Amino acid sequence: MDDDILIIDDELMPLQDKQQTGWKVMIVDDEPEVHRITKLTLNKFEFDGKPIAFLDAYSAADAKSLLDQHPDVALLLLDVVMEADDAGLEVVRYAREVCHNKLVRIVLRTGQPGQAPEDDVVNNYDINDYKDKTELTSQKLRTLLRASLRSYRDICALESHRQGLEKVIQASKGIFDKLALRQFVEGAQAQLCTLLNLEESQIYNVRQSTYELKDQMLVPLLPGKEPIRLHDAPAILQEAMSRSANIYQGHEMVLYCQNRSHHLLFHIEAHRPLSQMDTGLLSLFTENIIVALENIRLNELLADNEREIIYRIGELVESRSKESGLHVKRVALYTELFCQLLGMDEEQSELIKRASPLHDIGKVGIPDAILHKPGKLEPAEWEIMKTHAQLGHDMLSGSKLALFQIGATIAGNHHEKWNGSGYPRGLAGDAIPLVGRIVALADVFDALGSDRCYKQAWPLDEVLALIRRERGEHFDPQLVDLMMANLDGFLAIRDAYRDPFIGAR
Repeated sequence: MDDDILIIDDELMPLQDKQQTGWKVMIVDDEPEVHRITKLTLNKFEFDGKPIAFLDAYSAADAKSLLDQHPDVALLLLDVVMEADDAGLEVVRYAREVCHNKLVRIVLRTGQPGQAPEDDVVNNYDINDYKDKTELTSQKLRTLLRASLRSYRDICALESHRQGLEKVIQASKGIFDKLALRQFVEGAQAQLCTLLNLEESQIYNVRQSTYELKDQMLVPLLPGKEPIRLHDAPAILQEAMSRSANIYQGHEMVLYCQNRSHHLLFHIEAHRPLSQMDTGLLSLFTENIIVALENIRLNELLADNEREIIYRIGELVESRSKESGLHVKRVALYTELFCQLLGMDEEQSELIKRASPLHDIGKVGIPDAILHKPGKLEPAEWEIMKTHAQLGHDMLSGSKLALFQIGATIAGNHHEKWNGSGYPRGLAGDAIPLVGRIVALADVFDALGSDRCYKQAWPLDEVLALIRRERGEHFDPQLVDLMMANLDGFLAIRDAYRDPFIGAR
């Protein structure tokens, strides 16, 4: 033993037989008697309603191994002199520099202060207290434990809040880059699981729903739920609506998010009660959700304005050709339907749809005498007419906007043919960009069924017969098959946006 007395015990208590769990306190000392008396003294000690769970290390090597296994140890009661004069100091260095454990409280206990002078040790090692073993009565040991555990608890709380704030920042970054409402909702729900410290395997224990309020109906924004009337909604949803605030009830919560365009409720039932820190972080995250939601609203406003401008440009081109402005809207919707049937994501489908009205923009460069000629064009006139595809490409290709880049590709390729006989470049098969092939079929399908200055609309059966004949010649065979297999969808678009003068011969 290091000294003739280790703990002057004034309140010895019998050991409890059952193993306790709670604050992890590691006793590091090469004398078994130190372990026995320390545990005997602290047998019934509790702090914040939790008992002590003792870990025993009889050497520096034992202590290092236990530190690796128990990163959540709260306190080291550490002897300085064990198998070597500085063995305890080596454990301090290992905990702080190798394990990078800045949370554990470390109290050096020594029976030989001369081996490790207090000033030198406190100055040079990251410890929290230094005690001569002869100082420690049982009362002083309990006081030491309370002070150390209180410090550990508070530092852990600060660290948890720091990590929580980091998660809020990361979670916010994960939703601010979502520009579509559905993607935003999916991202927000995923980030909520992260904020609640739910591991991937535990996500199945969490029920999440997101509703948008529309005309007193809560409409689910992701699959798996049915719309519900507001007065039939669970009480927690109604309370969130009536208070216009987040609601936290045990295992359940509702995040209330509203701006001028969207009114969202995130309803989550967790597998554990929500802590005060959970609710604080979620409230902060809600503020960021609302900011992100406003970004989506502004993005939607820009997209609506952009779409309106593109449609107006397309209508201007078509009106110059003496054709209906509804043609560009129908072609855009046919194009979107093709993209969806091909499995493109929502963002890409929307972008191609918005670019498709620009397919004939090159016609602004064609002389009126040719553009408005009611009869068949002469060969020289036809050559001029064909230049509108390249003109359209050249007009748009210089832009850095993705919308105009796709528009340039569509304008320059929607008159190419699958067999290579089209213009302006005579491309064939898959060498023709997909968006060009899509708009080629959508444009012809609509043009044949519409009145033009040089023809009357064809009957539907004749339109479909021509498209079938041109499968693999003019049109991409896969796209023809998709159209025929989903004809009702295309006809529904045609009927919804029918020209007032459309009709059969």
